[in-house]
Amino acid sequence: MSNLERRYRRLLRWFPREHRERHEEEMLSVLMAAARPGQSRPELRDVLDLVRGAAVIRARWAFGSESAARWRDAMRVVAAVGPLALLAYQIQLGIRPELLPVGVLIVFLAWTDRRRPAAALAWIWAILSSAGMVAGAMLSTGAYGWTSLGVRVAIGGIVGSFVLVAAVLTRVAQPRRGMLLIGRGRTLAWSGAALTVAVVTRQLDAALWEAGVPPTLLPLGLIAVICGVVAQSPVGRRSVVALSPIILAMLTQMLPQLTTVGSWGVALLGLGSAGFLVAIFRSRSLAQRAIDS
Repeated sequence: MSNLERRYRRLLRWFPREHRERHEEEMLSVLMAAARPGQSRPELRDVLDLVRGAAVIRARWAFGSESAARWRDAMRVVAAVGPLALLAYQIQLGIRPELLPVGVLIVFLAWTDRRRPAAALAWIWAILSSAGMVAGAMLSTGAYGWTSLGVRVAIGGIVGSFVLVAAVLTRVAQPRRGMLLIGRGRTLAWSGAALTVAVVTRQLDAALWEAGVPPTLLPLGLIAVICGVVAQSPVGRRSVVALSPIILAMLTQMLPQLTTVGSWGVALLGLGSAGFLVAIFRSRSLAQRAIDS
C-alpha cells in the first residue's frame, strides 16, 4: 500500500462505517486514478471535498429518514435510564429526600412498560421537585441571591431535566425496550454503580472535603466512562445526545467545585478524559453488546 493510498484511507474513515463498506473501494479507485504520478499526499481540494462529503453523509445518517428507527430506540433508552439518572442525581444533591420513593416507583413503572402511570408520576415529581428547589434557593440565598444568574441557570437545568424525562415518558412508547436494548444485566450493573456513587458521595461529602478530595470526582468519572461506552453504537450516540440536557445540568452543578480544589481539579479532568478515551478505544466489544445497533 502506497503512502498516498494509506492517507486516502485515513480520510475515508471520516465517513460512516456502513457507507465505507459499500463505497470505500470505489471512492479510493477514483481518487487514486486522478492522482498525479509520484504524488504522495492528497491535494488540499480533495481533503476538503472528502471532509465536506463525510459531514453531509453523517448528518443525513444522523437525522434523515433512515435514522428514524435508531432515534426511536434512543428515546426508549432515555425513557428507561432518564428517571434513574435523575434519581441518582437527586440522591447525590440531597434534594427533597421524601420524594425519592416517587423516583424509585417511576423507574419501576418505566422498566415494566407502565408508561402512562410513570409519565403521570414523573410530572408530579418534576413539579414538586422544582417547587422545592426554587423555594429552597429563595430561602437560603434571599431575594437578591435568587436573582443570581448562576443560581437560576443551575436550577433551570435541573428543572429542565425533570421536565425532559416526564415529556419523554409521556410521548415515547415501550420504555422497557430501552432497558432491553442495553441489556437487563448491564442496566442493573450500571444502575447499582450510579446509585452507589451517589449515596457514597452524599454521605461522605464533608469527609471528602476535609481530605481535600472533591465529592464530584467519582460521579463525573462515572459519567465520562458511561458516555464513552454507549457512544460506540449508533443508538448509544443518539441516546447521549438526547440525554445531554441532563448531563449538562449535572456538569453545571458539579464543575464549579473545580475552582476550589486546586490540583484535584486537574486530576478530575484527567480522570474524566481518561475514562472517556479508554471506554471509546478499549470497550468496543462491550458497547456493541450493550446497545445493539
